[in-house]
Amino acid sequence: MRKLAQKFFLYIAKLRSEVKGKKIINFTQAFQRARYIVVIMPREKEQFMIAYDLLKDIPGKYNITVIATSNFKEYFTIKRYRYVEITKDDVSIFGLPKKNFIRKLSLFRYDVAIDMSFNFDLFNAWLCQELNAGIKIGFKRDDSDLFYNFQLAIKRDTDLRSAYHGIIGSLSIF
Repeated sequence: MRKLAQKFFLYIAKLRSEVKGKKIINFTQAFQRARYIVVIMPREKEQFMIAYDLLKDIPGKYNITVIATSNFKEYFTIKRYRYVEITKDDVSIFGLPKKNFIRKLSLFRYDVAIDMSFNFDLFNAWLCQELNAGIKIGFKRDDSDLFYNFQLAIKRDTDLRSAYHGIIGSLSIF
């Protein structure tokens, strides 16, 4: 049932993408002007732990919001970041973010949204897409074009630390 729902929502995402069209972005200017970043953490524990360890490598000029599931709240000790918890009440029966959760997050401005899920995660990808950040960063995977406008092509056998180092490093290449 979950697989069928995912296929359906990927189809919906494709339709939405075609209706909205692709906006042309000058990445150099967008990255240089960016001040507010939202980082959507992986929901798998191994990925979360490595990504969390590398959050400290994000350049200090950014105001950062980190979104993670309530399972990982105990690990979150970085006080300079705003932390938003994903609870069971924030997830729809289809495994997508609920509208009130997205509305709550949309009260804040984000220039860059980063989905740190190494494996494709529809919840995180959908959330990243809904936040209306100018730059949406994620790993290149099947269907990732529907959600991200800046993608890192990393082989699946790449170690997680290198993958996350690459995605965080993209914040300072422009």
